[in-house]
Amino acid sequence: MKLALALQLILLVYHQVTTRFDFYPFNGARFAKPRERQIEAGINFAFMAWPPAGFAFGSRGIMESACYFYFILLACIIATWFIPYFFGASDKWQEIFSRVQGRTLMVLPKRGYNPNPNLEHLILMALTIVTAVVTLAAYRGLPNPTFQGWPFAAVVAVVMVGGVAATHWRRRTSPRPKELRPKQKTE
Repeated sequence: MKLALALQLILLVYHQVTTRFDFYPFNGARFAKPRERQIEAGINFAFMAWPPAGFAFGSRGIMESACYFYFILLACIIATWFIPYFFGASDKWQEIFSRVQGRTLMVLPKRGYNPNPNLEHLILMALTIVTAVVTLAAYRGLPNPTFQGWPFAAVVAVVMVGGVAATHWRRRTSPRPKELRPKQKTE
């Protein structure tokens, strides 16, 4: 139980610190607009703060929902980073990636013009995976754990990943981002 709570807090703090503070070239916070950073940090804080609160206060309902949350979060991270990495990104996601993350530390090989997850986000993914597994194990270790919320969690996952797909996945016909396309002559 303590390990799950510790990992949840580490994940929360890691995300907040790397979103709010500039550690270039590790992260691209310096290239994000202040409002973008505030919105990302605020929304993710709201989502990521309640699981550790539930584990700290022993709320079984929140603990159960945390089990779903971390796997949904992982699905959204994969949808945000690995689908565009392998299959291409929308023009908007490509622009944001190029502006904010494109000059940060990369460890995965480039795949054409596709955005690739930087080191900061690969660490975030690894922390999320470990936190999800340990949170689930801690909850399953309780007497009589229930998993009654999984149908609702499945719907939430589909909606969340669908939202990421609508904004991040490739929908363009040109194989190159806008800024790399030849200029069109106007008459």
